[in-house]
Amino acid sequence: MSPEREIGIDLLRRLLAGERGQVPLHLAMLLEKSSPLDSGDDPYRQILPAELADLRLPDGTAQEIIAALCAEISRNPDEAFTSVISFSGADLATKTVAMVLANPPRALTINEYAYALSLVAKFLPYRLAEDPGFLPKADLERLVQIAKELQNVEEREPDRADRVEVRHHAGNLLNALTRLGIAGS
Repeated sequence: MSPEREIGIDLLRRLLAGERGQVPLHLAMLLEKSSPLDSGDDPYRQILPAELADLRLPDGTAQEIIAALCAEISRNPDEAFTSVISFSGADLATKTVAMVLANPPRALTINEYAYALSLVAKFLPYRLAEDPGFLPKADLERLVQIAKELQNVEEREPDRADRVEVRHHAGNLLNALTRLGIAGS
């Protein structure tokens, strides 16, 4: 096993075992910098510890980690898992999180909605513009309905900031889908 693979899989195991702190951030940054969307090492050098700053996950390892997290998100859409894959740009990540929003395995917390909507608003419109069949029509319609409901979520304490974020991401998603002729008015 290559050292890069070993580090990536170790971070994944630790995350799935419930470790938080820097683990989700480090794994998210490694996935992001190993993706085709990478824009260079400078931002990562400021955040990642020196031993991870130059590391790039092999493509197979990055895809394996994303697949494992997507399988977990399908069962347990914890915001830590969604945040790790949120900048990977992976189609599987986008589809999984969109499907979880449309058909959640349990009631989602406001924070889970915020992370999920952030990812979906960022990547789903581009995927649908390229491939209108990226999501089944019934699931896409359900997702639009949920986004419309969440766009109007009440801003109240104790999680007011998260609710504002949910409204913002839901609105962005609906605006992008409307431009594609999907969300209607």
